[in-house]
Amino acid sequence: MNFSQLRDQRANGFRRLRFEPALEAHYRKARDEGIRSRARPVSASALTLFLVYTLLDSLMLPPAIARDTIAVRLMVTCPVIIGVWWLSYRDIRNDHFVKIYALAYLIGGLSVVGIIGLARLENHPLPYEGILLMLMFGYFVMGIPFRTVSGASLLVIVAYLWVEHATGSGAHQLMINGFFIGTANIIGMVGSWLSEHRQRAHFLDRQMLNASKQQAEQENHRKTRLITVASHDLRQPLNVISLILENLTADGLPVEQQSLVLRLKSSVTHFNNLLASVLDISRIQEGMISPEPTRLCTWQVIRQVSETFSEQVQRPGAQLVIHKPATGSGVFADPQLLHRVLQNLVTNALEHSDATRIDLRAHQDNGKLCFEVQDDGRGIDDGSLEQIFTPFFRNSQRQRSCPGLGLGLAIVHELTGMMEGHCNVSSSPGQGACFRVFLPATPAPQTTESVSGAAVPPSAHSPSLVVVEDHDEARHWTCETLASWGYSVRGVASAEQAITRWGASSNAILVSDVHLPEMSGDALYDRLFARKSVRGGILMTADTTIPQGYDSERRLWVLHKPLIPMRLRAAITQLDRLAE
Repeated sequence: MNFSQLRDQRANGFRRLRFEPALEAHYRKARDEGIRSRARPVSASALTLFLVYTLLDSLMLPPAIARDTIAVRLMVTCPVIIGVWWLSYRDIRNDHFVKIYALAYLIGGLSVVGIIGLARLENHPLPYEGILLMLMFGYFVMGIPFRTVSGASLLVIVAYLWVEHATGSGAHQLMINGFFIGTANIIGMVGSWLSEHRQRAHFLDRQMLNASKQQAEQENHRKTRLITVASHDLRQPLNVISLILENLTADGLPVEQQSLVLRLKSSVTHFNNLLASVLDISRIQEGMISPEPTRLCTWQVIRQVSETFSEQVQRPGAQLVIHKPATGSGVFADPQLLHRVLQNLVTNALEHSDATRIDLRAHQDNGKLCFEVQDDGRGIDDGSLEQIFTPFFRNSQRQRSCPGLGLGLAIVHELTGMMEGHCNVSSSPGQGACFRVFLPATPAPQTTESVSGAAVPPSAHSPSLVVVEDHDEARHWTCETLASWGYSVRGVASAEQAITRWGASSNAILVSDVHLPEMSGDALYDRLFARKSVRGGILMTADTTIPQGYDSERRLWVLHKPLIPMRLRAAITQLDRLAE
């Protein structure tokens, strides 16, 4: 049943101790499972109680009577109790076990009636407290369903009254005993009804909680799907725009138009940063980000951040200075999340500080690796320092001149915490700001690969490039951009065309989209690489949930869209050098 049906069931109530058919079947299944588990301690306590009564019979009753009562207890009641305990561990249906359990209660009650009758036949009055004990045991201890226990208890009471009448009890005495037994039964019935009503209410609460949880999980799944689709569908056209602008820059336009292109590239970069921030904070809030920390070379991390901003810092008045850390310095972090953290800090300094120089460095600090992004900008006032890492916080003095969402530093704080680190900032108005990120330090890995370093023009021996992209515009402009760099480029629209057109021992590098109709770009690369059709590969994807980075064993790069031209070119250069 869904949440609205469960809510209707609660509103309608269940005074007759009945749910709607579908829910009733589910409740009985859960109830019967609980009764089987409950039967084990109940059987143990009941067996102990009857053995104690057996001992008391031998001590307090005349031998002739004790012999009969003890026989009933040991030959009838105790075996029935032991049988219930044994069956609770056997592989029988729960609903069948509950019926056997209720029958055992009835037999136990009738055995007590029989013991009273045996004593009456010997003119030895036994009190009816045993019947009362059995009634209370059935109603409150055994957990038998209300209707079942009420019916069984009524049979026990009728049997008791018949035995009293048959053994010569007078009408007055029979009336008194019947009154007290009947009163006790009514109390037990009320208590049993309340107990089952409470159990049903708790069951209904659990079902509503589970339904709410499932509904929330479905909503989260839809949100996750929306975020993933939005990330892919928005980054794809951004990638095309970036490639078009790269080609416009390469065509040698007049100075005025070159300035316009630079402004367009700056706007695209700003839009991409806003999109990344919105998607990042959404993924964080939905729990979609799971860090995968590994040992990283600190110097490689810094250089990759520098490459990301290679074009932005070429603008007049902006300078990013990177400092080489101590040899062998390493950090234990998720490479993608750390890159995003440092990228946000540098972006913040470039766009919001009016800085002319930004320094990026790293050093050891009490077992931690401290990354510093320091600028010489306008600084941060004391009131803003306390809220600088709060989502959507923006300094009111800069809201108009520097549009944004106020998410960049909040993402830095969240991602750093996910990697078991912390961050802080120190600043004074007019004195710039210094943001610090502390993460676990570790020795640098022995072998590291990087796309760092200046990209060199292709030579006559450079490999040809095979572009596999099913999106026509993206394929066209990727090929145009690569061709403008001097490479021999061939583009195809499907994995099948790439497989059939290129044979073994081809001096080529694959540049492919990850998501292709016939097979994934990853599977395509493995197939081409296995038959030596390509010497290395670069997979492009707008899905940022796929880790970006280099696999040295497979000679394979994964780069996120929109592609950073300098990084794409450096990756091709690296793969070319490795194959020499």
